Amino acid sequence: MTNVLFSLPVHEMPAIVRDQIENINYFCPGATIVIHISAGAAALEDEFRRQCDFPNVLINPSSYETRWNEGIFHTHVSNYLYALERGVAFDRIVLLSSNELLVKPGLAEYMSKFAMGSHVQIYDLAADWGGFRTDVASDRSVRKFVASLGLTSYFAGQAEGQFFNERIFARIVRVFVENFPMAPCGFNSEEVIPPTVAASLSMAGVNYAHPITFCDYSTAIRMTPELIDQIRAGKGAVYAQRVPRSMRSPHIGVSTFEGIFSVKRVPREDCELRRYVRGLMG
Repeated sequence: MTNVLFSLPVHEMPAIVRDQIENINYFCPGATIVIHISAGAAALEDEFRRQCDFPNVLINPSSYETRWNEGIFHTHVSNYLYALERGVAFDRIVLLSSNELLVKPGLAEYMSKFAMGSHVQIYDLAADWGGFRTDVASDRSVRKFVASLGLTSYFAGQAEGQFFNERIFARIVRVFVENFPMAPCGFNSEEVIPPTVAASLSMAGVNYAHPITFCDYSTAIRMTPELIDQIRAGKGAVYAQRVPRSMRSPHIGVSTFEGIFSVKRVPREDCELRRYVRGLMG
């Protein structure tokens, strides 16, 4: 049996985080969830602890600063290190965001077939994506990180739904800590660090799957109950135009529904889409 660890950074809406925990526990029973509360949400810590009081949930005692669009991978690193400190045994770690929900069972079994799941795009200014930036490519820490992997440029991709076995994630954490602070670093580290390591491993012969989260933020498509039904069926494909300066989605125009288990964006409020997913839970 594959033991799953979910890393979940949060910064608002403790009751919605509780809803997400219940969602994970239904669709991926037996998993462990470790939660990082942003330093900016310190006033909500007691409420988070009350709402997230489940036997399989760990509240990370470290609370680091997070800033929009400046990188949160350090929060996942901290969650991983705290899980190790608590003696959590796991085979796969999954990186989630707080505005996504699982929509079907079978995730642990699916991930057991792959050492990692990542979205890998090579640095390319012609791609017209804000994640590919000359200041990031020329950053001293980024260049040192890239060189340590035997590469000449960084890679990037979708952060949500990435997963890795424990050995690979330990390597990702090690090279991150060697080159970057446990703080926002001026770029979306969660979209750069894991995909770059995944690229180096894939070139060495490690096969990988796509992330398990279908996101709607980079294309004209919008999350609907009908789309969720198609994802749950696991067949077919969808097509949509890319939003200018957005990343290329790993799930548009290809038949990947079989490997999709979570959807984003689900608003952090009681809404029709959240109620629909909740209605799928028994």
